[in-house]
Amino acid sequence: MKNRAIGIAVAIVVAVIALMTWRPGLAPPPVSSAPEAKSALNKRAPDVEVKPPRRKDVPPAETRRSGLPVLSAAEKAARVGKIKKDYDEIRNKTAADYSAAGSSFPGGLNAFLRQLALLEREKRADFAAVLSPEELEDLELRETNAGQAVQRWLADTVATDEQRRKVFRLQHTFEDRFALTFDLTPPALLERERIRHQTQEQILTVLGDALFDEWLRGEGPDFANFVKFAAQQGLPADASLNLWRAKNDFTLRRLELSTQKLPPDQMRAAQAALAQQTEARILGIVGPGALPLARREILGWLPGR
Repeated sequence: MKNRAIGIAVAIVVAVIALMTWRPGLAPPPVSSAPEAKSALNKRAPDVEVKPPRRKDVPPAETRRSGLPVLSAAEKAARVGKIKKDYDEIRNKTAADYSAAGSSFPGGLNAFLRQLALLEREKRADFAAVLSPEELEDLELRETNAGQAVQRWLADTVATDEQRRKVFRLQHTFEDRFALTFDLTPPALLERERIRHQTQEQILTVLGDALFDEWLRGEGPDFANFVKFAAQQGLPADASLNLWRAKNDFTLRRLELSTQKLPPDQMRAAQAALAQQTEARILGIVGPGALPLARREILGWLPGR
């Protein structure tokens, strides 16, 4: 059982590292290090000791506050590459420590993920010491998960550069807060889902009616099914969006119920009532004639339907 737990932990580490280091068309970057990240890790998470070699090419934070260095494009590219390499080494060293420690790692998986989040923030601060705000955003649009999402879902659309950048900032803010968390308690899951829905609604406001369906392709097969069903049934243009919102509200309400310490019979009754309310809402979207087909084709996520 212990070996299985350690194996699962190692798999999670590999998945996290792959997610954080992936670039289109490239293999994972080589291993390296950074003293600012060491400082942040030792100060804010003393339970894990990280001792990377010092970087002599990056001046201390006090010096950098006076302004950006005057560098050519080639020098900036070299400095950025060195920063990436350094932080890759610390991240891989931290992951190796976690994998080796297994269940005895101080603070467990959540502490490990906090270490990775601190590293990402420190790396961004080092980038900001070399790049202008515009250059930093261009880099993150190319290389972060949020930037990749924007490119994947909006690259071949009529979205303007301004719209794409606004979407990126909203998505990046959400991921900076939640991407490296593994808190599965009901209150934490509820908060994450609530903020995710708020972020998506803000993004849809930026994109407008002409592009909401392009962005929401990233929501997965349920939204794709909503779009297909609405088209087949000749429903209004916003029907797929309203179905998506109904599902979101159902998910949030169910998470809210999970935070309440209700007796099992009361919980079952509350969940059944929620399912009935959601189906009634969907009836208003698709109409009575299409509801039986909707139950079969697009409501698999709704219990008892």
